[in-house]
Amino acid sequence: MILLWILMLLPLVGAFFNGIILRKAPKSISHAVGAGTLIAAFGCAVALFMDFMGQGGASKVVLAFDWIDAGQFQAPFRYIVDRLSLLMVLIITGIGSLIHIYAGGYMHEEKATWRFFSYLNLFVFMMLQLVLGDNLLVMFIGWEGVGLCSYLLIGYWYEEDQNAQAGMKAFIVNRIGDIGFLIGIFLTYKFFGTISFSELRDLVFSGTSLTNGQLQAVTWITLAFFIGACGKSAQLPLYVWLPDAMAGPTPVSALIHAATMVTAGVYMMTRMHFFYYLAPDTQALVALVGALTALFAASIALVQTDIKKVLAYSTVSQLGYMVLGCGVGAYSAGVFHLLTHACFKALLFLGAGSVIVAMHHQQDMRHMGGLKKHLPMTHGAMLMGLLAIIGFPGFSGFFSKDEILWKAWTGAGPWIWGIAALAAVFTSFYMVRMFMLTFYGKFRGDHHTESHLHETSWIMWAPLIVLAALSAGIGFLNVPPLLHHFIPLGETFHHYLEPVIAFPPQGLLHWEHLVAEHPHSQEWMVMGISVAGMVCASLFAIALYGKGFSPLAESLARRFPNAHKLLENKYYIDEFYDAAIVQPLKDVSLFLWKIVDVSIIDAAVNGIAQSCALLAGVTSFKMTGSLHRHAVVMIVGLLCMLTALVF
Repeated sequence: MILLWILMLLPLVGAFFNGIILRKAPKSISHAVGAGTLIAAFGCAVALFMDFMGQGGASKVVLAFDWIDAGQFQAPFRYIVDRLSLLMVLIITGIGSLIHIYAGGYMHEEKATWRFFSYLNLFVFMMLQLVLGDNLLVMFIGWEGVGLCSYLLIGYWYEEDQNAQAGMKAFIVNRIGDIGFLIGIFLTYKFFGTISFSELRDLVFSGTSLTNGQLQAVTWITLAFFIGACGKSAQLPLYVWLPDAMAGPTPVSALIHAATMVTAGVYMMTRMHFFYYLAPDTQALVALVGALTALFAASIALVQTDIKKVLAYSTVSQLGYMVLGCGVGAYSAGVFHLLTHACFKALLFLGAGSVIVAMHHQQDMRHMGGLKKHLPMTHGAMLMGLLAIIGFPGFSGFFSKDEILWKAWTGAGPWIWGIAALAAVFTSFYMVRMFMLTFYGKFRGDHHTESHLHETSWIMWAPLIVLAALSAGIGFLNVPPLLHHFIPLGETFHHYLEPVIAFPPQGLLHWEHLVAEHPHSQEWMVMGISVAGMVCASLFAIALYGKGFSPLAESLARRFPNAHKLLENKYYIDEFYDAAIVQPLKDVSLFLWKIVDVSIIDAAVNGIAQSCALLAGVTSFKMTGSLHRHAVVMIVGLLCMLTALVF
């Protein structure tokens, strides 16, 4: 397992060199070290994956060192190497390498690139800790580490208050979710005596009967962990940090908020799927939250004009699909959508970054248009990402998203499926709208910007080509049985994860819907509705925005001003949180500071000190050290005492 140690150390070494040693080195050196260590780590990941599969693909637990041993509580620092963790390692290092390469072009005008690449490398190291940890505490180190790095990267341009506040918002909201994660850790150890994933899984799958107390505790444990997942994976009601996180550089958005960190909650629930299978009530809640999040975020994206904000709400919506997949017990489908989303959303974010650079950092789509002829490589690559995310037949999103919709239909019923299907229709509309407003119609910016429009450098568009190829073709790893007659490929991805994602003993849960046979006509119907909705929404968006903001689009906004304003202002959720939570906390803090702390506590302490000082002043104003004065005081004192005794 020497490859595992090299894989783990490479990004940490890159962070150390860029952050400590190469602070005054040329920017090209910082980029070379940051990207080079990630490319080398990806090479190690591929070699480790090939060696692992060559040995049969059986899970292994590798001890790094003994860590905590306190009484009966033990938490060794161990890594779990299995099909799920290695898949995540390949995504993190593979997508991460492309983003690091791209970042060299995007950040070429920045002065302190050593700081940027140091944070980026450190983030990858922490993400690897998260996905490879074999127990909840090791995972929690990575969980908190990526939260810290996210705060540093979102607020990278901290000189502007808006960026600094976005970083703090992400940090605080994630800490709220982390409280749930910690409660889940405590409850897990209290009722099961261990926090190791492999030991917990063996305990559930061993056939040993669990006590009623343990089975009841599982519901609360899974709920607590789901709160943590809502924070990291931006689900209702803790999604509010992710749209503001677009204040960071675009490569940060692509890596952290599209491909890796935001999927941590989905990964954690998949890793603990054996607990969630034992808690059907929690799974029903997970499915409902996922579906509502998908629709809620997609509706907001319908009217956004900032190209990165559209993609941000799209990310929240797509994460809702992954969570929905977990909620209906289709964990392999959720992870497969995680994989396809990592490819096409990283592509779309990096493509948006290419557009922003060409537009001299203009992000408002109202000032774009007609960029197809100026940015042909970016246009072609983003077209692949567009077709993937809207679920165009044959592209990756078609296979992953439609599998989740089918599992929602069979596992959660028509209502949950209807919410998710409507979110898919919205997705097609707002993504095609974004694409039309950016690349088609007449240019709506100023003449100076138009005269300087040109394709970005190869170091920025080359990663887009790789991601475009993945977005187009990676879906064929998991072709549903319904389409095997037309596409003679099997469910490779599903079979790959089967040894990791399995059902607990049948007596412990009801999962018949996951293995039940359904008529092909139902599946054709569900798929047909999804494709028809995608086509209709896309054509409607082309009709409204194919040549810019058409009169019909503007008339619709005028006809429904309240609805348009509600969506434009994101349902006023941020304002509600500010009025209901943030401002009251500020008022309470101000009261505790000015009244309790300053006026009462400080006043009491200072008052006692001042009284002592005043008394000392009164009694010592004549204490000059003169013998004559001391004698006079003594005589006066004696006379006073004698007078008191006599009278």
